[in-house]
Amino acid sequence: MLLWGAWRQATLSPMASRSLRVAVSLVLMALLLAVFLWNVDFREVGRAIAAADALRLGVACLIALFAYWLRAVRWQLILRPVGRIRHSSAVLATAVGYAALSLLPARMGDLIRPVVLARRERVPTSACLASILTERVFDLWSVVFYFLLFVIWPPAMPALDEQGSESLEILSLSGYVAGAGLLAGTLLLLGLFRYQERFIELVTRPVAWLRPTWRRPVANFLGHFLDGLRVIQRPRDLLVTTVASLAMWYVICWQVQMTLLAFAIELPLRASFLIVTLAVLGLAVPTPGGVGGFHKATQVGMTTFFGIGLNQATAIAIAYHAICFLPITLIGLLCLPLLGMKLGEMEGMSAERTAP
Repeated sequence: MLLWGAWRQATLSPMASRSLRVAVSLVLMALLLAVFLWNVDFREVGRAIAAADALRLGVACLIALFAYWLRAVRWQLILRPVGRIRHSSAVLATAVGYAALSLLPARMGDLIRPVVLARRERVPTSACLASILTERVFDLWSVVFYFLLFVIWPPAMPALDEQGSESLEILSLSGYVAGAGLLAGTLLLLGLFRYQERFIELVTRPVAWLRPTWRRPVANFLGHFLDGLRVIQRPRDLLVTTVASLAMWYVICWQVQMTLLAFAIELPLRASFLIVTLAVLGLAVPTPGGVGGFHKATQVGMTTFFGIGLNQATAIAIAYHAICFLPITLIGLLCLPLLGMKLGEMEGMSAERTAP
């Protein structure tokens, strides 16, 4: 992925690269939304949303905002080896970054968030960018952990048919493979820290054969990536950050649970472990705010594994996505004046990712 990014920057102009990402993102969103809404009765979906318990939906929104606050705290912990970050800066950057993630295509918010933090704190932009990669590693560890808990201790699923059982077996196997891969990857990274310079030199040598000017950008990417993961070298910081990450994702599972209860769906909390995992898979598709991929993944999870009707599952997926993204987007937009920014400036900030 990092090598692809270096190649893309070397072969495409910034404007052409950004336009291509936007076009692909919007096409994916339209296609996934069409699949999500296929065979749906819009009147029934509207009735299900109107009948939902507003108080519980409000509580789910508060839980979602609490999870974002925990994310800002975890970000501070990840950046501790780099420098001390003010809590207010981490919270503001998190709010603005996730607002950008909701409004802009191609996951540009992942680039804007570290740039905003670097502007407010005496931390290099490259280090803040690397911290986002570190966040993704902790997110993967946490999501796989809860998914494996679901696999090992599954709730009762009386509506599960033969096709659903086969899908669950495939998902379970994928979870074990992902867990083994994460463990192997973590051990590999720990080993790479000891031989970081030699590793980067070996990896970038073939790149220099293709084009000498590519070697330095690729080497910088690899160096920043490894530097951003240095929190795992410090046992105390690693333990604290891991606990914070697990706590954050546990809160997110309760957010799903409260959303289900708002629609009069009573399932064990362990059911939310699977729904959250599927939502994360849907968010991997680079559309604005995960629109389309998030919706379809959670809809399939509810209908296939828990026997929720298509129209009700569609309503829940819409509400769940809105709870995840609407409150933080509104707060992020309200925070822009505190940063001396305007809405139109957010997209242009992503160009700063190439700054040294």
